[in-house]
Amino acid sequence: MVYLEIPKMNEHPIEKGVAGVVETYELLDRVRMRRDLVIRDDQFGTEALRDAALYARRRRIGLSVLDTGRLGLVEIESLARAGARVLTSDEARPRPGESQILQKACREGGTHLSLFWNGPLPARDATSGMTLQALEDLLGDGVDVHLSDRKEPRDAGTLAGLAAAGKGKGYLVIYHIGPLVPDLAVPAGRGAWIHFSDASIADNPGEEIALGIAGAAAGSGSRAVVHIERGLALELLEALWTAGAALLFLTPPSDDRSLLRPLERRAASRKLPPRAFFLSTAFLP
Repeated sequence: MVYLEIPKMNEHPIEKGVAGVVETYELLDRVRMRRDLVIRDDQFGTEALRDAALYARRRRIGLSVLDTGRLGLVEIESLARAGARVLTSDEARPRPGESQILQKACREGGTHLSLFWNGPLPARDATSGMTLQALEDLLGDGVDVHLSDRKEPRDAGTLAGLAAAGKGKGYLVIYHIGPLVPDLAVPAGRGAWIHFSDASIADNPGEEIALGIAGAAAGSGSRAVVHIERGLALELLEALWTAGAALLFLTPPSDDRSLLRPLERRAASRKLPPRAFFLSTAFLP
């Protein structure tokens, strides 16, 4: 995540103000790499954020604002209309109507709303707050929904329904912690992006499950995303690649003489769209 110091925009024109920011090495590197810039909403004033979003939109630089709930809905909505992709959560925006408003603003700004759901999934017949149907409707409207089972268990059938609701519109992105389960192939087969680490592949059944998830996801137009933190056998890595998985090597690069090095290079070419992860690919939330 990048935190940028933007000069006071009421004292400098936007081009001069953002030009000063672009002088920093990290921002220049991200511009060259065509990577998204992510700025927290509590780092700068609203006017500076809006001016930066407008400038980035003109220059076709991806800029995302992480919504922590500090700003009011109207202020975040204005940033979305200016062209900022909004990254929010059920904790920052608990009211279902807020996500609908922000998605409309993001669409007008040429981006998508990204919603990380931290808490338990809502019941379909909930009488207050978000309902499961409302969450499905958001996916169908193009909102990207991110879910982790690190703290809250996720029912595979419910995940499959959410994936089907977002098919071709919103991305359903699932982060799985712990040993793999075959049921994950069902939402993967309906278009969900499934992130898991190599630590989740503990034995031969785990290898077969991983290959099944990778194949199901690739067949539906998404991918299984395997975070390589410890290392796997070359044969398994090649099989996962062939099955359609995206391999994110978080280990140090291999020596040029290593048999693994060609696969690491190929893996780097299979890039994830920004909508397929929340904030960063460097960790599993």
